[in-house]
Amino acid sequence: MDHSLPATAAAAIGSTAVPAATTHPLLNDARFSYLVRRRRTLAWSLTFVMLAIYFAFILTLAFSPRLLGQPIVQGQPATWGIPVGFGMFVVTFALVAVYVYQANSVHDAIVADIREGNEQ
Repeated sequence: MDHSLPATAAAAIGSTAVPAATTHPLLNDARFSYLVRRRRTLAWSLTFVMLAIYFAFILTLAFSPRLLGQPIVQGQPATWGIPVGFGMFVVTFALVAVYVYQANSVHDAIVADIREGNEQ
């Protein structure tokens, strides 16, 4: 079976000039490179903090469950696992708040400067 292109299709493809790969001028802007580095560093830092907290919690449950299973007050059913778990949610919301603040204030200001073409 012949899977080659018909002569008219091959001619049409051959006649279409494919532009050479050009770089976008934005990629040469130092402010844009700074923004990308800053956002990436922030995102990975917050990701690392969150993963460290969750893995510490999981490893504590796996290797020392008695630690989180101890009652806060002797004779009461509430254990240390409850406030630690709640604290993980609080830290999660705090990290999201840090990211949103940075994105809405610092990063958006840099993006606005880049869009307007302002120099630093």
